[in-house]
Amino acid sequence: MDVVKAVETYITKLVSTPSAMKVLLLDTHTTPIVSLASTQSTLLSHQVYLTDRIDNGSRNSMPHMKCVCFLQPSEDSIEAVCTELREPKYGEYYLYFSNVLSKSTIERLAEIDEFEVVREVQEYFADYAPLLPCLFSLNHTPTVTRPLYGSSPNNWDNSALERSVQGIIAVLLSLKKKPIIRYEKMSTMAKKLANEVQHRIQTESTLFDFRLTQVAPLILILDRRNDPVTPLLSQWTYQAMVHELLGIQNGRVNLSMVPDITPELSEITLTTSTDPFFQAHYLATFGDLGTSLKNYVQSYQSRSLAQSPSAINSISDMKRFVEEYPEFRKLGGNVSKHVALVGELSRLVERDHLLDVGEIEQGLATSSGCDFKIVQALVVNNTVPPWNKLRIVILYALRYQKTQTSNITTLVSLLLANGVSREEARLVYGFLNIVGSDQRQDDLFSTESLLAKGRSALKGLKGVENVYTQHTPHLSQTLENLFKGRLKETSYPSIDGTGTNLGLQRPQDIIIFMIGGTTYEEARTIALLNQESASTGTRILLGGTCVHNSSSYVEMVRAAAEGFPPSVYEPPTESASNTPSLNLNLGGVNTTEDVKVKTRTGALLTLVSACIILAFTTMEFFDYRRVGVDTSVVVDRSRGQKLSVRLNVTFPHVPCYLLSLDVMDISGEQQRDVSHNIMKKRLTKAGVDVPGQRGGDLRNDIDKLAEKRGSGYCGSCYGGTEPENGCCNSCEEVRQAYTNKGWSFTNPDGIEQCVQEGWSEQLKDQAEEGCNVSGRIRVNKVIGNINISPGRSYQTSSRHFHDLVPYLKDDNNPHDFSHIVHEFYFMADDEYNPTKSKIGREMKKRMGITDNPLDGLEAKTSKAQYMFQYFLKVVSTQFRTLDGKSANINTHQYSVTHFERDLTKGAGGEDNQGVYTQHGDTGAPGAFFRFEISPILVVHSETRQSFAHFLTSTCAIVGGVLTVAALLDSVLFATGRKFKKGMGVNGNAKLM
Repeated sequence: MDVVKAVETYITKLVSTPSAMKVLLLDTHTTPIVSLASTQSTLLSHQVYLTDRIDNGSRNSMPHMKCVCFLQPSEDSIEAVCTELREPKYGEYYLYFSNVLSKSTIERLAEIDEFEVVREVQEYFADYAPLLPCLFSLNHTPTVTRPLYGSSPNNWDNSALERSVQGIIAVLLSLKKKPIIRYEKMSTMAKKLANEVQHRIQTESTLFDFRLTQVAPLILILDRRNDPVTPLLSQWTYQAMVHELLGIQNGRVNLSMVPDITPELSEITLTTSTDPFFQAHYLATFGDLGTSLKNYVQSYQSRSLAQSPSAINSISDMKRFVEEYPEFRKLGGNVSKHVALVGELSRLVERDHLLDVGEIEQGLATSSGCDFKIVQALVVNNTVPPWNKLRIVILYALRYQKTQTSNITTLVSLLLANGVSREEARLVYGFLNIVGSDQRQDDLFSTESLLAKGRSALKGLKGVENVYTQHTPHLSQTLENLFKGRLKETSYPSIDGTGTNLGLQRPQDIIIFMIGGTTYEEARTIALLNQESASTGTRILLGGTCVHNSSSYVEMVRAAAEGFPPSVYEPPTESASNTPSLNLNLGGVNTTEDVKVKTRTGALLTLVSACIILAFTTMEFFDYRRVGVDTSVVVDRSRGQKLSVRLNVTFPHVPCYLLSLDVMDISGEQQRDVSHNIMKKRLTKAGVDVPGQRGGDLRNDIDKLAEKRGSGYCGSCYGGTEPENGCCNSCEEVRQAYTNKGWSFTNPDGIEQCVQEGWSEQLKDQAEEGCNVSGRIRVNKVIGNINISPGRSYQTSSRHFHDLVPYLKDDNNPHDFSHIVHEFYFMADDEYNPTKSKIGREMKKRMGITDNPLDGLEAKTSKAQYMFQYFLKVVSTQFRTLDGKSANINTHQYSVTHFERDLTKGAGGEDNQGVYTQHGDTGAPGAFFRFEISPILVVHSETRQSFAHFLTSTCAIVGGVLTVAALLDSVLFATGRKFKKGMGVNGNAKLM
């Protein structure tokens, strides 16, 4: 999420077309954007030989030149384009706009282009100023003429709101992000902006049709009023310090007011993309900066000696000098720039006593605080500029607004007596009313809770590297809570509930937008966080309506206050002396004596209280004794385990001798024609068991036949794979030999053993029968298949085949794989233990998960070539009981998806709606159960409240009920006494 690269890419694209000499026209908004993202040499490399403003009416006509316009789609810029197109000065126009164009604007441009000189109109979403890779600004510094607020600090100015929405939309589109939106709940401006951005995303849904990510990006909209301290502080890092003392305007610093400055340094460029020294040290503290600059100067001196005439002794030296001279000259200019800049910073620090001011500021801004006498001494110090005095008093008022009102009043009076005008001094109360404690959502100074004080104390124990950089912006605490999943949805909700369970997943891409402007100190925090979290892939981007220093922030509050009611400059009503307090002396009643007075009301309240306490305590006791079940999800770390599959399936139209049950898994293990622990039961056409028959065995008199043949008989295998003894003495052994060979067993009448056993006749007798398959299969805990299909299975060239000839043979007895699943579930090894199995069944019954998805399923078809597929997702489940006797009880659950397929249509075909479907394989008739093991383990644990919780709740019930009853009794007693006194006075008046 590098906004500098994003905008630079847009600028490169728009100046690359057409590939000819061209003019670049900009407006007041896009000029600083282009200057931040590109350089003059880059523009020249793309044949841009003239850059001008579109509102410059004195431009010469050059029909041979192409014109590229990059403009904001504002009314002023659109009108300027229309004026240009009415009398075109160039041969062709390529119009690029920094944000979304409305349909009406496009139609307007089309109508005005009578000379048909417009060749291209596009939207390049660079409607913001990319100050750093992780910082952008909308360049909307509020003034009286361009306000941010409406009629109150909670309302937007309409034009400012629209500008903010457009800027955020441009950022999202340039970075290709469709985020979840969260905002500060207490800020109505943040909520309004969040809703408008969400509405704009939904309106322009085609533009936001980006590829979905596993964790959606997040945009967090904050309000500057929640942290008014950060922009008021003196800054002590390079970039922030330059902006605080001199001002950085779109990457440029004006040094014309610096004493003895040379003309070429009266205005300098200060950006990380063009200045390597600034890139390396813009986050450095002022103390470290001096050392780095000294090394930079020494490096330049050593290179200047290498460039001196005495060092040029040969042709190669001359060639090297010519090649390196431009870079050397550029280095010299850069060194001069930073030396002049740091020198001016040092002068201002000394002149304005910023070291003393900064130390007091850091105390007021952090948990350490500052003594009133120290602040008082600074205010009366004539060497400190009035501006710094005002900032110190504003910080003191913001910190001690609720506790030291009289001291704040004293300091305001001292400001008036020590060089601060009344218009500026009243800003102290303006700040309290606009950004005071009642306007802030969070505890900014860690003074409202013991927990916050503890955290501050722990941070203090760690120490700080620099006394002037103790303060950390409130934004860092907000991001820390976000990373740890502690950013409460109640305080930072999401729009339309799109971010439910936000604490479960840490977002990878985070965009912070600050209403009312951000600061370079906060940008430094973001840059350092990005460096720390580079390994985790988390990327943070900060933006705001503008980038403040202390003077611009105070000016914003001053300009906003001009549009508010005059009461904004009055002292807030709250103070330490008039804060509400609990007064138990109601109506002059002496509570110590009154508790001894027996009244009917008191007796009734005592009985009611006793009943309430008894009822609540009883409910709390039952809640304490109740055993609950907590469910959690963890990664299944079991390895090398097996699980059992219990099944019972009936096939009414397939005889047992045709059914084959095979198991195979992803590890390569195969079980063909499984018979161990599997029972095949023959069924009549009516579905009744065939008496005395089990399995698909047709050998009724085989043993007797073997006795007749004698002990030396050795039957032929008819070319099939012979068994170890080399003989196939039964029809079944010949059939198995064919299967092992990979042949189809199609003509039993040509086999001597089958003729002697009457195989064909018995097959005809069973042709109309059905089959019930039941039992238990042991499988590996990996992805696998359980196939119930017709014919013997065999394997050839690593592929699995079935002998379908007997099944599909036209013998006037049509077969199909209609079936009924009586039961189908997965068992863990613990379920073979009777005790654990019983507890597991009871826990499943409590959880309501006793039923299996396939139990009772009935699938029907009338076609022989029909395939049923069941895709099962098996989830390991563990029950943990309180008694601990059975430890952990493991079992399994599964979900299923059912698909059917008619194999007569081949590998593809059209359905009733005309949709053509292509299958990757031809398939085979049968019922195929394909299971996949989930890596998740669901743990159901029995829980119960602790005795300490029960005891605490009971004490709270007793104390709370008695306290409320005492207050109510006191109110009723005092009211009754006053009423009786009033009646007595009225009676005496009547007597008189």
